[in-house]
Amino acid sequence: MLYGMTYEQFWFGDPWMAKAYKEAHNLKRRQRNEEMWINGLYQLNALQVALHNAFDKHRINYIEKPFDIFPKTEVEKEQDKQKERGKLVAWLNSLVKHGDK
Repeated sequence: MLYGMTYEQFWFGDPWMAKAYKEAHNLKRRQRNEEMWINGLYQLNALQVALHNAFDKHRINYIEKPFDIFPKTEVEKEQDKQKERGKLVAWLNSLVKHGDK
């Protein structure tokens, strides 16, 4: 009954159903645990920002977008590399531009 099975399912249903319910229950618990862990990360970040801003003149902001918890695809990795290359090129161009003055 702990796993969400009804009395009838437990006593009169397929015996393998109990195992499936148990596995589903454990997956739900694992998912809930991960959700709470991620929530803790957000709370920790908020606390760090609040404490830093309370005691330091240099202000920092709370994260602008959610944490990326899923592995990136190869396409996303390549897009990130292209963005970083673009930033590097822009920075190098600014150095060259200011070096001419």
